[in-house]
This record gives sequence, structure tokens and C-alpha cells, in this order.
Amino acid sequence: MLTIFGVIAIIVFTIQVYKTASGTDRSAPAWAAITAITGIALQFVLPVILSLVIAVVYMATGTSPEDVGTEIYGFALVIGILGLVLSVVGMYMVMKYVSRVKDDEPAARTPPPPPTFGGGQ
Repeated sequence: MLTIFGVIAIIVFTIQVYKTASGTDRSAPAWAAITAITGIALQFVLPVILSLVIAVVYMATGTSPEDVGTEIYGFALVIGILGLVLSVVGMYMVMKYVSRVKDDEPAARTPPPPPTFGGGQ
């Protein structure tokens, strides 16, 4: 169930970032790719790596290979939920960055000179 929610979140955030980036004159495909990679890395890759590290530690401390799966189930569940939350937070941060409007050039922000009423002659 959480995996389905995570995949849907990745798809929705990627589409939203694409639309937002194209609206703020940024590279929409690049920012969409960054969002998707952030979501996939934090939601799937990081939990797998952390679970493998914990499994190796358990095996190094003397747990039999057959029992490692049942021993680390709780840790793996917490790591999976944490990965899902970090994924959503990371993709939200990318979307928040992309939604900021770029500043204009400094020359364009300087006010025009004051008008001269009556010609000043």
C-alpha cells in the first residue's frame, strides 16, 4: 500500500514540477528528472541500502542467514516509512525551489529617472 502511494506521489510531483518549471522559464525536463530521481532514490534506493547494511551487521554478530529476514523486519519497515516521508519532503523542496520566480536582471530593476515637468529650461 505504501509503495503504491509512493509511486503515485513521484508521478504527481514530477508532473507538477514539469508544469511549474515551464511556467517559470526553467528547464522543465531537467527539473522533472531531478524530481523523479530524488523520489526514487530516497524512497527505494536508500531503504534498500540501509536494510542491506543492517542485514550484514546482523550476520556479522552471529545471526543465521535464515533468521536475518525476520530479525530486521521491524527495522526495514521503519526505514521504508522513513524513506517514503523523506521522498515526499525532498520532492516538495524541489517543487518549492522551482516555483520561485527568477529575479530580473539588476539593470531592469532600477527605477527610471524622475520626469521633468515643464522642460526644466
